[in-house]
Order: sequence, then C-alpha cells, then structure tokens
Amino acid sequence: MYLDDRIWMASDGDEKLSILPEMMNRHGLIAGATGTGKTITLKVMAEALSDAGVPVFLADVKGDLAGMCMPGEDSEDMQERIRRFGLDEAGFRYQSYPVCYWDLAGEYGLPLHTTVSEMGPLLLGRLLRLTDLQCDLLQVMFRIADEEGLLILDTKDLRAMLQYMGDNSKELSQQYGNMSRQSINAILRAVIALESQGGDKFFGEPA
Repeated sequence: MYLDDRIWMASDGDEKLSILPEMMNRHGLIAGATGTGKTITLKVMAEALSDAGVPVFLADVKGDLAGMCMPGEDSEDMQERIRRFGLDEAGFRYQSYPVCYWDLAGEYGLPLHTTVSEMGPLLLGRLLRLTDLQCDLLQVMFRIADEEGLLILDTKDLRAMLQYMGDNSKELSQQYGNMSRQSINAILRAVIALESQGGDKFFGEPA
C-alpha cells in the first residue's frame, strides 16, 4: 500500500515496515512455500507503484496477477486483516488498477512483436529445433542479410532469404562454404511448421 510516500509492505506491532520508492529499482527476491503470500506481496508492490505513478511490467504466465484490473471482493478474512493491520485508518479501499495486456496474437491486448533479425540465429535455431548443421546455415543466412543490408522482419522475409540461398547455393558456396539444398529445405519446412502453429504472428515490426 502506498502511504506517506512509501510502499507499506508489512507491520511489526505498531511499526510499519516500508520500502522507499527510489529503492525499487534494486534487485530483489520474494521467496516462500506455496500459499505463504508471494504473489500477493508482488501484487501489493505493483499496486503501490501504480499509486505512485510508476508503470510496472509483470510477466504473468499463470494469470495470477490479471485480476488487478478489477476491484477486490470483500470477505470475512479481508475484514479481519483490515482490522488487524489498521488498513481502514490508512485509507484502504477496494479498487481496480489500470492494466494493459501484451498478447502474442494481438486479439485481447497489445500485440507482442519482434523481427527475425532482432531474434538472431541462435534463438531462432532453438525455436525451429534445428540441427547443428542447419544452425550453421542459419548463421550464414544472417551474415548474407547483414552484408546486403537486408532486414528480415517476418517469416515471409525469412522464407524469401532461404529461397534465395537455395536458388544461388552454388555461387554462395564459393564464398560461404558448402550449402546443402537439403538442409535449406529442412529449415524451410521448419519455418512452415512454425507458421502453421501461429508462430508467424510473433514476428513483424514492433507495434
């Protein structure tokens, strides 16, 4: 809870234990067994920072934090905690917080995009589950694109680059080493498989 220009995190008797907002850019760890309040602690910190006017980015894989966009519901347990910690005297109230979702598909929030060039050959090779030889060819493809000043934005550009390498494999092999047409085709099939699973939505110019 944001109180007196501080983030009130806990209480020890009548003493309030708080964090100064300017210290929130330090590294920290919230640890504990299941059900001890790690997620709630994180939500309290995020809500307090929002009250202080500080935007927060949260990676919420399980969806535990999405409820911040709705005001909390009253209950006997909450009333007991409010009385125990004197939250009513501190001005506590149930409220919603401004939330903007990042959505890979771009259907329910801001689309999350990156370009193929920004991802780079190492991560892309892992994403496509390529062999070492195929990853080497991917490295060469990025090298050619860099030397030609070409930006690979999406999977269409990626397929076009691979097709170019396949069509000119003999000429390119003289400069970059042997290029197996079979390996290039295998990478193309991996890209097509990624597209069929919706992976192409992730690539493109950032929104």
